[in-house]
Amino acid sequence: MAQSRRWLYVQAIFWRFLMRIGMFLHDIAPPRVPKPSFTRTLQPDSHGRAVVIHFYCPPDYDTKRRLGHRFPVAVNFHGGGFTLGCATDDSRWAAAVVKEVDAVVASVSYRRAPEYPFPTAVDDGVEALLYLAAHASDLSLDVSRVALSGFSAGGNLAVTVPLRLRERMSSEIKEHFGRAESTQHLVDQTNELNIVAIFSWYPILDYMESRDHRRAMSIMPDKSLPAFFTDLFDEAYIPDLADRASPFASPVRATDRILSEALPHDVFLFICEWDMLMKEGQTFVRRLEGLGKRVRAMMIEKACHAWDKSPNPFRDQDRVDILYRDACASMKAIFDR
Repeated sequence: MAQSRRWLYVQAIFWRFLMRIGMFLHDIAPPRVPKPSFTRTLQPDSHGRAVVIHFYCPPDYDTKRRLGHRFPVAVNFHGGGFTLGCATDDSRWAAAVVKEVDAVVASVSYRRAPEYPFPTAVDDGVEALLYLAAHASDLSLDVSRVALSGFSAGGNLAVTVPLRLRERMSSEIKEHFGRAESTQHLVDQTNELNIVAIFSWYPILDYMESRDHRRAMSIMPDKSLPAFFTDLFDEAYIPDLADRASPFASPVRATDRILSEALPHDVFLFICEWDMLMKEGQTFVRRLEGLGKRVRAMMIEKACHAWDKSPNPFRDQDRVDILYRDACASMKAIFDR
C-alpha cells in the first residue's frame, strides 16, 4: 500500500537529521574534509527552492583564473535515494579530484523528494550543466572537458542527466522549429559542452526491478539496505509506477540508440559486492560494452552499498582513498588527451 506524501515527508525529515549526524562523524576522521570554495545559485522556483552548485577549486584557482586558464570540471551528484543527502557529502571525493586531477568539482544540490519527485532531480542536473556551459568563461571552466560523477542516486544521475539533456535538446529544437531565437539559445549553451567520461559509484539503474527480488538475488541479503529505506526512497522519488520505466529513471530501459548517442565513450562503474544493485550494474556494463563503449567495471570486494560513507570515524579510510585516487588517475588521463 502506497504511503501518503505527508508521511513520506515526515520520514524524510527524520532521516535527513540522522544522516547529518552520520556525515558529521564521517567528516571528523582525518584528513580534514575541505569546504566548498564558493557556491552559485540557479534561479529559484515559485516556492523559493533553488538548485545550488558547490565549487571545490585547486589552490591556485584564482591566480590561474586571472591569467585566463580554464580548468576541466567534474560535475558531481550526491546520493541518498533522491530523498536524503547533501552536495557536500562527497567532499572527500571532491578533494581527491582537485588534488589528483587539478580540476574544478561542481557538486550539485538538486532538489529532493518527496517535495520534488521525479523528474525534478534529473532536470536540475541538466540545468546545472547548462549553467556551467553558459558561465564557463566567468568560472574559468573548460566545458569541452566535463566528467560526470555520482554516488548511489547520484550515480543514477551521472547516467540519466546526459540522456535527459539529449532528449531536451531534441524536443526543444522540434518545439521551437522556426523560432530561431529560442532554439539558438539552447544551441549556444551546449555548443562547447562535451561530456567525456562518467564515474558512477554503486548506482541504481532499474526501478522496474523489485527490491524483494534484488535482495533475494544478492550475495549477502542481510547486508543490503533495509526495506524501510528503500520503500521511502522509491515511493518518495517515483510515486507513479509508470514513470519507473522511463529511461530518465531507469537507464537500462533506454534504447541502444539513446545510450549510444547520449553517453560518452568512457564509462566507469564501481559496484559493491554485497550491494543489492550489483547485478543490474553488471548487466549495464555488458550492455554498454556491446554498444562499443569503453567501460571499466570495478568490483569493490566485501563492501556494502555506500561503504565509503561510513559514519565510523575509525574506519579504514585508506581503502577508500586508494579507489578514489585510481578513479582520479583515469579521469586525469582522459582530460589530458
